[in-house]
Amino acid sequence: MRRSRTLAALLVLLAVLLAGCASADGGKGVAIPDSPVGKQLRWYLDAVNRAPLAESELNEHLSQDFLKEIPPRKFNEIAQSLKRLAVDELSGIRPTELVGLTSIPLGQKYGTKISVDADGKIDYLLFDPK
Repeated sequence: MRRSRTLAALLVLLAVLLAGCASADGGKGVAIPDSPVGKQLRWYLDAVNRAPLAESELNEHLSQDFLKEIPPRKFNEIAQSLKRLAVDELSGIRPTELVGLTSIPLGQKYGTKISVDADGKIDYLLFDPK
């Protein structure tokens, strides 16, 4: 009986620890850090499924420098082509930068890099076809 209580307590602890790292959409089981860049990556994984997005929402998540390079119309065009994007692997994890591999259901894989500025807004986002 004592052993099952210990196991139950460990499972609860594991669940609490995992709650701090949300998993990526797509059921791949890759933990996305609970950091400024991790929050923006989770937003982006959701956003590609809702595109086109209003300019007001883009202004909340993208830096002005980023929007100068990739205006809302172009951003939405790219986002619509990445529906059901999922994180396959994260190979580089920093509080303001993530590097890894993503994919869409049709089998296209991308080398991915995302970073945020001091305000926590996306200032760099790259999907390089592999």
